[in-house]
Amino acid sequence: MTLTRREAIGLLGVGAGLAALNPSRLGAQAPTFPRGAIIRTLLKDVDPATVDGPVLFHEHLSIRYPLTKALAEAQGRPVPVSFTDDVELMIAETKAAGADGVRCIVDGGHPDMDRDLDALKRIANESGVHIVASGGFYMQRNYPADIATRTADQVADELVRDARAQRLGAFGEIGQQGGVLTDDERRVFTAVGKAQARTGLPVFTHNAYSGVRVTNPPIPMDAALKQLDVLEAAGADVRHLAIGHVCCLDDPKAEIAQQLAKRGVFVGFDRVTINAIIPDDKRVAMILAFLDAGHADHLLLSSDFSNGRALKKNGGPGIAQTVTAFGPMLTKAGVSESVLRHILVDNPRRFLAVVPKN
Repeated sequence: MTLTRREAIGLLGVGAGLAALNPSRLGAQAPTFPRGAIIRTLLKDVDPATVDGPVLFHEHLSIRYPLTKALAEAQGRPVPVSFTDDVELMIAETKAAGADGVRCIVDGGHPDMDRDLDALKRIANESGVHIVASGGFYMQRNYPADIATRTADQVADELVRDARAQRLGAFGEIGQQGGVLTDDERRVFTAVGKAQARTGLPVFTHNAYSGVRVTNPPIPMDAALKQLDVLEAAGADVRHLAIGHVCCLDDPKAEIAQQLAKRGVFVGFDRVTINAIIPDDKRVAMILAFLDAGHADHLLLSSDFSNGRALKKNGGPGIAQTVTAFGPMLTKAGVSESVLRHILVDNPRRFLAVVPKN
């Protein structure tokens, strides 16, 4: 991607001199953490003030997708191999991300994606990078059959038990597979909102996105807002919610992203460097519009790493691609180093840092 500052400003039609302005002009404030706040990683509780480098709030270090073991067996198909099955490889790739500056990675998998907690513990132990594990359910096609027979409170009880027993530090990625939440998906979103209120743990979602592709029926642009409606109605704290994949909307002025930020949540641009839906130059333009509107405090970046072609072993940019590949695109477009650090380091620490609830 060769987007220059002038080209980025041309895409926006506004915002000349954006990055040269004081970070506070963009809404970027120095982070503060409540007394007793921690980031719950798999190995220990970490003081967020000590995490001094980029934090990737949505990646995958252990995943089998789209065909999990349970789905394959139900369909009478062979269980597919995932590159993340090679734990030694993932340790090496995570070490490389650490060498690229990454200090903490949130893994967005859970059992219905075949996430392996023991593998994540090994990666955390041997890579030197903090790993946050997540809980929850992905989307309708991945749900266990009994979801339909349980109430939201029963599902929330399970999520809370798992979070406490397994040292989970987040709920995510919590998704929907179409433009409208199914009854089961709405039940899960409600349960996750209730579990967030009870534990304080942050939540990040998989937003239905439209991008430039034509879907039938089309996915409504406000799906992200409706996810937030359900989570808020269940009692979730907006300060620890991130609505994901907003970067995949064909929304040049970042209007949906701005509506979300005004309601107090984090906005996830968490498929950066993945150009199949929306190219990165359009994402850069959306981010500049978002920053120009004063919402730097509400932006989170990540890449949803889940493709073996991106591994450093295979000649790709690796797990740190948000920092090493997409970050330079923003600086070339004029975003200052201080604002970029705020987005990559300060915001995800505020998102993840919670005072644990009993």
